[in-house]
Amino acid sequence: MNDKYLIEIKKRPWYEWLLWAGWLFVELTLLQMAISSSAELEPRAQTLFWITFFVLLIAGAIVWFMRRNK
Repeated sequence: MNDKYLIEIKKRPWYEWLLWAGWLFVELTLLQMAISSSAELEPRAQTLFWITFFVLLIAGAIVWFMRRNK
C-alpha cells in the first residue's frame, strides 16, 4: 500500500479541542459583526472587526503550523 496517501489522526487532549472550538466561535462572531457593521454603514466598527478577525485568523494559522508536527 502506498503510504503517500495515508491519513493519520492524532489524539489531542480535550482542552485543545475546546480551545480550537472557542477560537472558531470567536472568529465566526467577529466575521458576523464585521459584515453586519458593513451593512449598517459603521466604518470604524467594520474596520476594527475586520482587523481583529484577520489578526486572530493569522494567529490561529501560525499556531496550527507550529504544532502540526508535534
